[in-house]
Amino acid sequence: MEPYQIRLEILKLKAEREKLEKILMKRRTMIDACLIERYLGTKQKKRGEPAYYLSWKEEGQKTKLEYVRKTNLYQVKKKAIQWREFSSAMSKWVKISNAIERNFRSLGEAQIEE
Repeated sequence: MEPYQIRLEILKLKAEREKLEKILMKRRTMIDACLIERYLGTKQKKRGEPAYYLSWKEEGQKTKLEYVRKTNLYQVKKKAIQWREFSSAMSKWVKISNAIERNFRSLGEAQIEE
């Protein structure tokens, strides 16, 4: 790839990373867990409405579940969604940052005189 093409790719990636940084800098309250919906019951009778649980993994242990009361469901759901959005944006930010680094290395190699 030509140096000018690498520079264009770096500029494009930096613009994407900047958008993600705005998302990551947003003020929010989060819960480091997923909200799951379960229809538990007996073999004869299943629940009519779902029960909601927070699910998270503790270091070196199995997944933990905590029941969420209906009265708290809205707030907990909002916080879990905020965590999912933050976590997803952070993952994308890391991938883009790594791609920028690779492109800078390629740019350096492309500009070496032989």
